[in-house]
Amino acid sequence: MIVVSNPTRRVTRFYPSQSRITRGLIGALFWVLSCTAVASLPEPVLKALDRYELDADDLSLLIKPVDGGEPVIVHNAETLRNPASTMKLVTTMAALDVLKPNYQWATDIILLGELDSTGVLHGDLAIRGGGDPYLVEESIGRLVAEMRRRGLQHITGDVLLDDSAFSLPATDPGAFDGEPLRAYNVPPDALLINFKVIRFFFEPDPATQRVRVTTLPELPELQVENDLKLIRGRCRGYQKGIAVHADANANRVRFSGTFPDGCKRYSLSRSLLTHDGYAAALLNQVWLRHGGRLDGVIRSANVAEDAEVWLEWDSRPLSEQIRLINKYSNNVMTRQLFLTMGAEVFGSPASLPKARAAVGQWLSDHNLDAERIVIDNGAGLSRDTRISAKSLAGLLELGWRSPFMPEFVASLSLVGLDGTFRRRFRDGPLTGQAHLKTGRLDGVTAMAGFAMARDGQRYIVVSLHNAPDVHRGTGEVVQNAILQWLHRYEPASLQSADVAASNGSDATPEG
Repeated sequence: MIVVSNPTRRVTRFYPSQSRITRGLIGALFWVLSCTAVASLPEPVLKALDRYELDADDLSLLIKPVDGGEPVIVHNAETLRNPASTMKLVTTMAALDVLKPNYQWATDIILLGELDSTGVLHGDLAIRGGGDPYLVEESIGRLVAEMRRRGLQHITGDVLLDDSAFSLPATDPGAFDGEPLRAYNVPPDALLINFKVIRFFFEPDPATQRVRVTTLPELPELQVENDLKLIRGRCRGYQKGIAVHADANANRVRFSGTFPDGCKRYSLSRSLLTHDGYAAALLNQVWLRHGGRLDGVIRSANVAEDAEVWLEWDSRPLSEQIRLINKYSNNVMTRQLFLTMGAEVFGSPASLPKARAAVGQWLSDHNLDAERIVIDNGAGLSRDTRISAKSLAGLLELGWRSPFMPEFVASLSLVGLDGTFRRRFRDGPLTGQAHLKTGRLDGVTAMAGFAMARDGQRYIVVSLHNAPDVHRGTGEVVQNAILQWLHRYEPASLQSADVAASNGSDATPEG
């Protein structure tokens, strides 16, 4: 009897007519192959895969010490896979190296007329975006306050919105997954304001037996129709029973369905209005809130590239912005950064081909398998993006050796404490023991970063898992098994491995 094993299933086969010697040789050969396959993944990981009938061939895993020692686990490490949002690590590390952590984006204010001593601008005012990924309402408020401090009170003309720093084709925000209203699908824009997102708050109103709906920011241009019915019940269900009805770029939204009174407060975010429409509405609100006066309208228009800048408004530095990008996996911020790389390396205006070329060149300069990596939009929100666990681990190793290592590592989610990993391993031995970036799409779960074993040794960890429905929770179970095993890992307790893994990887001892 010969047992042929793969990492998830065991198959028994019989060879009754063979000689004892032949059967022995064949048995020894299959025993070696069996041990090799199983040795490429730890037993807890194999159990997690087997529990949900997941094929180990769909998983790539690479674990190695940060100091460049021999890998601990190498499994399908050179297989190209969709990394989902772990691709953000490529964009942010390249940006730290090329742009430097102190890089800032400039939003220019240009006066197209004369500003008199009474604070009246006789003409138009232009706002030229520079691609700032984090030009949020708070920043707009400070910008307007600075304009008022410099004496501007009244604009007799129009406010012009100039987004010419990015040269992008028209984009359907629902093209990726048919969800055009979702915040993660907001396309980039050189004058992106507040992520073009509106947050809706839902609260039961016992006095009227209705559901109160409020928005942040408050935009009079957006019409909200509230057809929700308040019912008795616990706070549960998909979106708590709320159905959202709106078209992409619409200025009207309708809510229907039922809302349980057990919910004290619930919120959801959606992207509505066009880029220009949203920017105009928010700017107008903030301008009026600060006591400003505008006789004209707010509209889209480009100004001369050499126009004199009256006020240059600088963004938060890159080192702060990548914390928001990686910890909370912000797609549109990453795409803004990705395009900025293209403009800085190859000149304005920014474009996707320039961005891909800029990051591809950086990967090539650092011997990171640039010819095989498919970058697409730099954020991982793509069905086409591809990278191997080996290449991603190489990037993390480069990041660990970089002079900007503190900024890079600090941008990753702390397990059990913040970011996308905040709800996993809370109040346990793994809390705070790993800095990781997560990734998830339909059929994809991924994680990559740095984890510490209980003996204090730090490891690079990359797990890329592509399989049907793996994003529905089973992929996280496998990731948890990997991290729990690594936390208990003790090099001295491992048996030596004399046989290379059957997938062509290095020897991979099992704990």
